[in-house]
Amino acid sequence: MTSINVVQDLRQSTLLESAPESVVNKLAEIAVTTYIKAGETLFEKGEKGNAMYIISDGQVRVHDGDLKLVHLDKGHVFGEMAALATDEVRSASITAVEDTTLLRLDREDLYGLLSSEPGVAEALIHVLCKVEKDVIQNVTQRSLEVRAFERELEIGRKIQAGFLPDSVPQVPGWEIAVHFQAAREVAGDFYDVFNDSDQRNIALVIGDVCGKGVGAALFMTLFRSLIRATLVSDDLMNWVKVDENNLHRSVNKAPAECSQTLLNTVSVTNNYVTHTHSKDSMFASLFIALLNPDTGVLCYVNGGHEAPVIFNRKGIKRRLEPTGPVVGIFPDASYSVKQIQLDPGDCLLAYSDGVTEALNRKSDQFGEDRLLSLLGQEEKTAQAILTDITSHLHEFADGAAQFDDITLLGVRSVAQDKKWRY
Repeated sequence: MTSINVVQDLRQSTLLESAPESVVNKLAEIAVTTYIKAGETLFEKGEKGNAMYIISDGQVRVHDGDLKLVHLDKGHVFGEMAALATDEVRSASITAVEDTTLLRLDREDLYGLLSSEPGVAEALIHVLCKVEKDVIQNVTQRSLEVRAFERELEIGRKIQAGFLPDSVPQVPGWEIAVHFQAAREVAGDFYDVFNDSDQRNIALVIGDVCGKGVGAALFMTLFRSLIRATLVSDDLMNWVKVDENNLHRSVNKAPAECSQTLLNTVSVTNNYVTHTHSKDSMFASLFIALLNPDTGVLCYVNGGHEAPVIFNRKGIKRRLEPTGPVVGIFPDASYSVKQIQLDPGDCLLAYSDGVTEALNRKSDQFGEDRLLSLLGQEEKTAQAILTDITSHLHEFADGAAQFDDITLLGVRSVAQDKKWRY
């Protein structure tokens, strides 16, 4: 005799709530009660299935690996296609969130019932058509929501792009080139090239905010804006607490003054983010430098960023290793400024880790050694150097999806016979 509880559970299910009583009673005769404990997986994605399930009591999680798709509780149905179609594989995994009771309808029993009871087949077809219609409506609604989200992302992409320079300053005797390729609609990488407050030095900036997506993009705009505003405006120093020993302003910046300006800029940015946004745990690696185009002197701070490369046609001369930690995570962090001389023919290449960590179809990384092997082989313009690197990246990836933002900044001295003024 069929249990009254089984009939009630079938009647209350989303599949059979509108089915005739006779159909529910017939299905109750072939329903098998099954139990799974909390944490137990009923089946995995990709397995062949031969039964559908109705939740009588408890809750299950529908997931694809670690990605949770949805939670289902009492009355919900899953696995219909496996019960109706031969060789159908499970499209997702099912794991019990808590101890759960299920009613299982096996394909063989269901086929037997449908062949002997035409009325049941007709009623089930009607019910499944209604379920399919509801699914289509749900998918349509979700598609509209996705399209709206995509439009918002596109607006965000355009706004964020406005924070990056459309062009870089053209300085006599120097070539400056950049390449930026976001992995998603919005990016966490940033770069900037501009004149500092006294118009005598060129500021060179490249950074990479931790994480990905909208959060990283918002902080990218914050980091970039703080850095540029601090470098071009002395007024900003008046409302951000920094080490007073580091505050020195001069409209005619010699290397010492440039060093002080860089310390102020990094300190302002670091302290603002750590004091104002400490709960967000967002930080950025940062390379920032001031280049005097008349002398070739480059003062820089490397806050936990990939070490830029100085090279010429004879090969690699040196790396500009970190001079302090990443920016935005350690309050009142200490940074030091380094100074180097760029000689005629020297090139500076700064890049984000999206270059060296680019993956191919075999999940191999492009790697630093491969990048360095492309440098100093022959004399090229700054733009040709970046084009050569991106071409090799594209060839290496071989169609694999881009995993991270790719940013390159190249600076080259072309004044071979220039006499530096100190």
